[in-house]
Amino acid sequence: MNRFVGQKFNDVAITRVVEQYCVDGRCADLAVLRDDGLPILLIETKKVRHGARGFSVEKRFIVTSEEVVGQVVAYAAILKKRGIYVPFVATANERQLALFTVPENIEKLVDWNSVSERRYGGVVKNFYEFRSRNLLLHRPHNFSEEFFKELLDTITGVYRKKFGVEEKKQELHYIVIEDLRSFVEFLAPFIEQAIAPNNMFRSDVRRRVEEYSSRTGYTPTPNGLAREMAYVLMNKIVFYKVLERFYSLPKLEPLYERGVVETCSSYIKKLNQYFEKAVEMSGDFEAIFRTGIYDITESDVVESEEVLKALDWLVRILEHYKVEELGDVIGYVYEELIPAEERGSALI
Repeated sequence: MNRFVGQKFNDVAITRVVEQYCVDGRCADLAVLRDDGLPILLIETKKVRHGARGFSVEKRFIVTSEEVVGQVVAYAAILKKRGIYVPFVATANERQLALFTVPENIEKLVDWNSVSERRYGGVVKNFYEFRSRNLLLHRPHNFSEEFFKELLDTITGVYRKKFGVEEKKQELHYIVIEDLRSFVEFLAPFIEQAIAPNNMFRSDVRRRVEEYSSRTGYTPTPNGLAREMAYVLMNKIVFYKVLERFYSLPKLEPLYERGVVETCSSYIKKLNQYFEKAVEMSGDFEAIFRTGIYDITESDVVESEEVLKALDWLVRILEHYKVEELGDVIGYVYEELIPAEERGSALI
């Protein structure tokens, strides 16, 4: 972003990029300042936390999750209370960026108790309405100059009213694809860590892989198998939520938030019970819900509250989409996420 300091986009000069832009004891990770010295964009980025023995550990997050979006919106609301209006906020990790417009009455759209207590998941009062109205784009990036140049052109063009928000707003189809991609890319490392500690398959997993390889001729790598398992789990949850609208199935709700489960293993166990119920009550779809080597067992995900929240996030977000009306988003996600040479024969 510093490369663009001193340049103009749509007659808006980028004068400075500030790391840790602080207000009232809180700091946005990045602030892009315009020619009047005020932020035009705040960005909340991937965090690093310190683990055992002083090692830095990456904290993964989904860029459109309530907690992460709520944090950067909180900063914008605090600034607005001080008379500083920031028109755009973004969340980003090493793979994706989500850009939001900020309503001019943002201070009225947040829960100030959540802001003061730093419960960022509850900051935006009507999160999915906010997201629907204000999510401008959700895209993968590769830290290319072209991507961020386009980003600055977009926000300055909307800011100067050279084009409207709707002209630049990403189609829902592609936003859903990025949401599903987010989930798979988030979950896969947690699976890989569980099934292949030190990059070697766990003994029981190795036996499953060897049996599968002798039968199909395809031997997945730990990374490849983890990504496929994450994709399959996502696919099952999506399909179950679609089937809820056509069959009298038990409603799948955010199990961690509701207090139904407290661990990842119990969450996976409960999900598998839902999937078996779908096969039983529909009398069909066994191929979707029973996928052999790609089925995640209770020991195939490392325990992490981040995973519990991500599973809840996917369930919640599917309440707001009718995925079956958006075309083959599932197939598109698969082709984007799983290289052709790593696709298992059972999934092709």
